[in-house]
Amino acid sequence: MFQENRAILLEASIVDQLNSKNIEAETTGRISTSDNVWEFIGLVLLLAVILIATYYTTKWIGKIKFGQLKSNNFQLIDSYNIAPNKMLQIVKVTDKYIVIAVGKDSVQFITELEEEQVKLKKMPSGEKQSFKKLLAMIKDKNKSET
Repeated sequence: MFQENRAILLEASIVDQLNSKNIEAETTGRISTSDNVWEFIGLVLLLAVILIATYYTTKWIGKIKFGQLKSNNFQLIDSYNIAPNKMLQIVKVTDKYIVIAVGKDSVQFITELEEEQVKLKKMPSGEKQSFKKLLAMIKDKNKSET
């Protein structure tokens, strides 16, 4: 019995010693600056991975949506704001041109237009143009108007 009590006291003293060493290590603040640097680098890399994933996900969703819009029977031709949250739109539905009024909570049919009455904007061809070329086109257009 004496040995059991002695063993229990010995175990208790060992546990107390280990706990006191853990408390001393925590209070002395043994976290080095290299640990902070590695944590910062890890956070920066995590941010970069998140941004790259966001970019490619957005690009992928955009391609899917563009494909859906391209194959639809609906096409927005023109839009004109007449008031906040109110606009007129010309929409091509199959082969018909329709003018609708779009409000915050409503859409109303206005009239149907003939194809000759609609002036279509000239859209650039499918090839990608550089910003420099587009800027030059806008400058030339402004010079010719003045």
